[in-house]
Amino acid sequence: MEAELLPFLILFLFIGILSGLLAGLLGIGGGVIIIPAVFYALNLYDFSIEIIMRVAIASSLGVIMITSLSSMYSHYKLKNIDVDIIKKWFGGLILGSISGVIFANSVDGNVLVIIFVIIASIVAINMILNKNIVLANELPQSFILNNIISYLIGCFSSLIGIGGGSFTVPTLSLFSKKMHKAVGTSAVFGFFIALPGAITYIILGWDVENLPPYSFGYVNLLIVMFVVSASVFTAHFGAKLSTKIQTKTLKKIFAVFLLCICISLIIEHFVI
Repeated sequence: MEAELLPFLILFLFIGILSGLLAGLLGIGGGVIIIPAVFYALNLYDFSIEIIMRVAIASSLGVIMITSLSSMYSHYKLKNIDVDIIKKWFGGLILGSISGVIFANSVDGNVLVIIFVIIASIVAINMILNKNIVLANELPQSFILNNIISYLIGCFSSLIGIGGGSFTVPTLSLFSKKMHKAVGTSAVFGFFIALPGAITYIILGWDVENLPPYSFGYVNLLIVMFVVSASVFTAHFGAKLSTKIQTKTLKKIFAVFLLCICISLIIEHFVI
């Protein structure tokens, strides 16, 4: 293994530890941590902004694709998965995920940075406000409306490389779904978003030159392997820890931290 990659790998072991801990502790995906970390790491190696953002998003989806399987199994045993919602939404999620990746691949890397900052900031503000608004007692009966909702969730999630929980859980809460059902079903949706998204990024990046070492299309295998291997161990610890501490306060602290990351990305890329 090339010696210059060692700091890179150590960084992503640490990111895997942190993302797994946050996933178990706060119920959020690692994408909002992985993508800024990849941005700063690859920026040190002087890759172009187009390469940096696409590798970051694609690799984040690769991580989610694997880690969501464990989460799905855990929620399946706990009977937290609503099969009826999956039947209504999975088609829209898949199409939305593929569309989001195609769009992300067609725009300038600077635009991707701005999109990530805007959507991640919205996620952070929603975590701070933590408002439980109810629109209806059930999901819409309309086939078209359900597919529009799920399509938009899949599209926005793959666009910035997250598993969809930040959008799915609040949306299901709007339709009176209990939190444990919303979180469990969201874990399944994470797989339906990440798998087609990662595959699409592999196809679109297959012939691209000057990618980081060990890239499979835009998906970097080193990032995926090291983040997954570390997060698998810490996610279980984070879940246990969540039963002993006040997670609402921690979510607000993390949301402020995420806003600071967004501000630093803007300063790093557009100001300095």
